[in-house]
Amino acid sequence: MSYRRRAGGGKRDTAEKPITDALKAVGAEFWLIGGGHGNPDLLVRWRGFYYAGEVKSRGGTETKNQGDFPIWRTPEQVLKEIGASR
Repeated sequence: MSYRRRAGGGKRDTAEKPITDALKAVGAEFWLIGGGHGNPDLLVRWRGFYYAGEVKSRGGTETKNQGDFPIWRTPEQVLKEIGASR
């Protein structure tokens, strides 16, 4: 899957690759979803639990439809939220 283009011609966030690399390193499963209309960018499965979140670069802002999901800007944020780091 490409880290640069989304279905429909949109672009993937540049923060996504470091986050997915960190998830791979700990053995988490993940799916790049998104597609707008309030869907999260990333679905993560870690030790039988699922987590969904919006991936944003440092200066990225959330839209009104994205308020239901946490904003993940760094690999450390995601790993902490799923319990894969201390």
